[in-house]
Order: sequence, then structure tokens, then C-alpha cells
Amino acid sequence: MTKPVRYQKGCLFQDHGAWFVRYRESVRQKDGTIKFRRQAKRLGDVRSFPHADDIEPLRVKFMQKINHDRSNGDSSMTLAEFVDCSYLPWVESECRASTSKGYRELWENHMSARIGELRVREVRTVHVGRMLRAIAAEHDLAKNTLQHIKSVLSGIFTFAKNEGAFDGANPVQGALLPSKAREAKETFAYDLSQILRILDVLPLLPKAAVATASFVGLREGELRGVEWPDYNGKEMTVCRSVWKSVVNRPKTAASRNSVPVIQALATILDEYRLSMHNPKSGVIFHSGNGSPMAMDKLAQKVIRPAIEAIGLPWYGWHGFRRAIASNLYALGADDKVVQRVLRHAKPHVTRERYIKVFDPAVLEAMQKMQATLEQLRSGQQLASSLSPIDGKLLKPNRGEVAERLNAAVC
Repeated sequence: MTKPVRYQKGCLFQDHGAWFVRYRESVRQKDGTIKFRRQAKRLGDVRSFPHADDIEPLRVKFMQKINHDRSNGDSSMTLAEFVDCSYLPWVESECRASTSKGYRELWENHMSARIGELRVREVRTVHVGRMLRAIAAEHDLAKNTLQHIKSVLSGIFTFAKNEGAFDGANPVQGALLPSKAREAKETFAYDLSQILRILDVLPLLPKAAVATASFVGLREGELRGVEWPDYNGKEMTVCRSVWKSVVNRPKTAASRNSVPVIQALATILDEYRLSMHNPKSGVIFHSGNGSPMAMDKLAQKVIRPAIEAIGLPWYGWHGFRRAIASNLYALGADDKVVQRVLRHAKPHVTRERYIKVFDPAVLEAMQKMQATLEQLRSGQQLASSLSPIDGKLLKPNRGEVAERLNAAVC
């Protein structure tokens, strides 16, 4: 026989000039068990509600919510308890190690102390908005960082809804970012003439790494994870990414793909491979012990000093990834072709459809890049007519730059 469900009415009482309702709530413990504890909720002051009948509707409304959540111990947990005990362990098991670390740091550094003591069911949009304004006032964070914090918190409540710990609209979605928060700093890319200057001054190993980042568009972790079997002289397949000592699959399904290799890159890689005694397996970039090379240290000790020595700024590894996007776009490549080369995912486009539609166009665009590199190397008119574009993304001047490049290639 099923045990009948008992609903709490709550005990209404006065204390220090205010009305309270006493009730019991279930709380999930760290070991997964649920225990009950007594709680009291302030409903209003006696001056505004002089009689018990006046405060009764508020008692009924509040107890209805308590009874609705009575079977779920997570709903009565504080947000900090829910995140620490449920959400972060889930992220650790489901997401990449770097993602898990980033989410934990955002929660601990910016959110926990500000809204962690609120119960999961009590968090409102106003609390999220105040939190974002407080973060912006105390830290010099750009709007995109604040948006990232907001997105992580929104994901916490999405997970809470899926776990049955929260019902109703996500309180984060309506929160506004502070309008006075600073804009993100402008990002930059290297144009083709700058890339050639950089390659000319680098030793063979860092030269191969920079060329791979510039002409294939690999991310820093993908550079550390690429192996010789992934490269066949015609294309490079991205199968893994290495963060610290953790080997992951690439960032998205679309990232697990191949990119055509132009002859300029193939020549550099073949020379580098020969200098390494023609290995058939193992990671391409390592410091001699077979372990993936620390690209940040390689950049700090070798690449950045060499770039700054020839009067160019250091844009980070992502500056080379942005370079291939900017240069292909300047050559007239379609937006979707550039997206395919960078292996960026779109929610409404599947990986299979993306490859089928755009593979021939990708190869054509990469061949145009090879032709332009040959023109630059031969010292023809493009070297004098195409001046550096201040290292910025080439997209704003696409028409002018594309016209010059096409004239030189044709």
C-alpha cells in the first residue's frame, strides 16, 4: 500500500514585530542521503499585516512552493552546495579538463561568495544582475568575460532544471550586463608578408610549428597533439588536443577534421621531419623526449623574442590561427570556406553536410594562398604594392586587398 503524501501547513508565529512561518525542509547531504531540518521564513512585518488573516495568503503561497519541492533535497540546498556537490562533479565527468578548470575558477573567483548562500529556488534575476554589476565594479573585466560568467551561471540553472532541483524560468537569462563594462581588447592577425618574415628568422622546429599554425590553423593544444600519421603530405587531420598532460579529443565534432596542406608548409614539414631522422610515429612537435612540446614555453623563449627582434608585435598563438582566416578572406574565400578551414562548428550545420558542400572550395582557396606565397617569394609587384595592414584582421579592407592579390595571382 502506498504511503499517503503529507503536506505541510507551516506554523505561523510572531517574533520581533514580524510574521514568520516555521516548516521542515529536506536537504541532500554530501553522501547522497536526505535529512530534514527546521527552517523559518520571514513573511512580513506586523505593522503591514496586523492580523493573522492578513498574512495568511503569503503563508499559503510560500508553503505551496515548499510542498512542491518537498521530494527533492537539492531544491533546498544553497547554490554553493548544489554547485560543489552536483554541478562541478558533473562538469568534470562530462567536459574537457581545461573546460572544467575554467568553470571552477569562474565559480570560485567571482560567483560563490556573491550568490552562493542563496538557496537554489530563491535565486532571482535581480540577484544575478547585482552580482554582475559587483563583479564589474571590483574587477577590470571585459564584457565578453562577464558574458562568459553569465553563461556559466545559466548553465548551472539549466543543469539544476534537468536534475529536478529547480523549476521555472532560468533567472540568469534576463540579467543585463553592465553597460559601462569595458569592451574586449581588439585582436590582431599577421598578414602573409609578415608570416614570411617571421618564418625566415626562426630555427627549424619553431618555424615548422608557426607554419603549421599559420597555414593549417591549428589551435595551441592541437599543435601539441598532432602526430606524424596525421600528416600525409597533402592534408593534416586533427584527431586530438593536449592540455597540460591531458589528451582530449578536439574541441568540437567539426574540429575533428582534415585541412589541405599547401606546398609551402609541406616543404617546411618535410625538411623538419628529415632533421628528426624521418620518424613514422609520435607527436610532430616535441623537445626530444617524445612528449608533446610546451608551446607556451617555446613561444616565450624563442618565437616571441625573434618576432619582436624584427619589429613585429607578438599576438600569441591564436594570432596565427586568425591569420589564416584573415588571409583566406582577403583572397576572396567565402565565409563558410574560412569557417570550414578553421573547423568551427555551427549549431544548425552537421559535420557531414559541412564537409560535403565545402571541401572542393577549401582546396581551391588553399591553392590561391600557395600561389600568393610564391608571388611574394619571387619579389614581384605584390611585395611593393601590398603594404602591411597594421597587423589587423583583413576583413574590413577585403575588397581592396582581394583586388590586389587577385591581380597578382591572375
